[in-house]
Amino acid sequence: MRYLDVRRHSKRERPNQHLSQWGVSIARRVGEGLGAFDRIVTSPLPRCTETAVAMGFAVNEIAEQLAGDDGLGETFPCMSEIDWGAGYVGFAHRVATLLPLAEFVRQQAELWREVVEAVPDGGRALIVGHGGAFLDGTAVYCLPQADHRAWGPVSGYCEGVRFG
Repeated sequence: MRYLDVRRHSKRERPNQHLSQWGVSIARRVGEGLGAFDRIVTSPLPRCTETAVAMGFAVNEIAEQLAGDDGLGETFPCMSEIDWGAGYVGFAHRVATLLPLAEFVRQQAELWREVVEAVPDGGRALIVGHGGAFLDGTAVYCLPQADHRAWGPVSGYCEGVRFG
């Protein structure tokens, strides 16, 4: 078995692309509890690479696809259609009904698969990217039959999902 952690980047102060001091502190605390990884892949944006480094990990690879079509990690198809207050349930409903969003998260999921398949059996990979459909929508896509209500609100800073 292989393992994949996918985490949202840590805190920044918009419009700055770099982590705030608070963001660095959050990432350090989270990183202390994660253990070692065989492969670290991040979005090209500084807030993502800096999160991985603050967690205590050297970045092995930058994946442009993790930043989306705008290259900023801030937009994805049909984002105005998401019921953000509904958390993962909101994403589950829209991923199931909006084809452009479903295609976007399918492509993200394929990248996740490629990342984790590159580690040895028993190995662990970490992706640090963005929230929204990049993380939450893709997690829903990967586990469509899960109880998304139990998953609660969308991912906060340095939160994410773990797959085995």
